[in-house]
Amino acid sequence: MPQSAAPARPSPAGAPAPTDQVVIATEALTKVYPGNILAVDHLDLSVDQGEIFGLLGPNGAGKTTTEGMLTTRVLPTEGRAFVGGIDVVAEPARAKRVIGVVPQTNTLDRALSVWENLYFHGRYFGMGAKEARAAADYRLEQFRLADRASSPVTALSGGMAQRLMVARAILHGPAILFLDEPTAGLDPQSRLALWEILRQLHTEGQTILLTTHYMEEADQL
Repeated sequence: MPQSAAPARPSPAGAPAPTDQVVIATEALTKVYPGNILAVDHLDLSVDQGEIFGLLGPNGAGKTTTEGMLTTRVLPTEGRAFVGGIDVVAEPARAKRVIGVVPQTNTLDRALSVWENLYFHGRYFGMGAKEARAAADYRLEQFRLADRASSPVTALSGGMAQRLMVARAILHGPAILFLDEPTAGLDPQSRLALWEILRQLHTEGQTILLTTHYMEEADQL
């Protein structure tokens, strides 16, 4: 059950990286799909701790494929990729523990309440019950969803669901937050609310990599 007391900000689950550390790096990263379809061609990329980095381009430019390789969902054809200094191909399970991912599609558990989606995510990533409760309470307050804590996720608007997915992705204190087209399909008010949240996370030192085809979004962030 959600707690009635005002939640305190939980400590991050992972140790913070030095501010000058490169936390995302690729070397000649390449993906060729069956039919000899080249999606990503020898990409060299470097993102520093605490940076907001945007992959900007039209649909079909390889943005989602690049993010898929960085988050272990897509196996590279050639090259190497590292998150938090971890080789995503050689050690995918370890890499998953230092990242949070917000995909394009809604992946919230429809059988759980808003609060339960956060709490059980924390437990899955090794947080104790007390720590997971505190983290869930804090993020619901931060993301202005506390009044929806007991609601089924099916009752959320598109903007609220997107905010909840971001809250869930960062609950376990990942070093890097990945977002794939995070404002696609949102109304202007919901887009502005999400931009505000991402800027707040950035001020807290969160490293963020997002894909977008909106020039305005890239400029805002």
